[in-house]
Amino acid sequence: MSSTRRILRRAVRTSCQAVQADQFRLLGERVLDLSPYGMMIAADDGAEIGDEVLVSFQAPGGDAWFDAEAKVARVIEGWRPGDPGYCLGLRFTNIALETRMALKEKLRGWPPPVPARALRALAPV
Repeated sequence: MSSTRRILRRAVRTSCQAVQADQFRLLGERVLDLSPYGMMIAADDGAEIGDEVLVSFQAPGGDAWFDAEAKVARVIEGWRPGDPGYCLGLRFTNIALETRMALKEKLRGWPPPVPARALRALAPV
């Protein structure tokens, strides 16, 4: 497994509506970071890895809203130092190509999030 990310996340704070797809239960309304392939949201309700999510979110620095289908890829419980609280990492599973390209353009120039923890040391080979 590579220790580097292929896609750079951007530290974007914007509005969203993330709901669990099968129960239409609101999971969160705040984006913490964003890439053309997923996002992290501050969660107001619990979810599990693999849960399907419908998400609408506002483009950074604009009025446009984007829609996507996603799956919960990561659950951050918020108990480690530096964690931003209870959060969900969402991986987009269905997003229009035009939307992904427009989002990539809108994210250009936004800074990456500041790492919350020190980088792990790689084991000697």
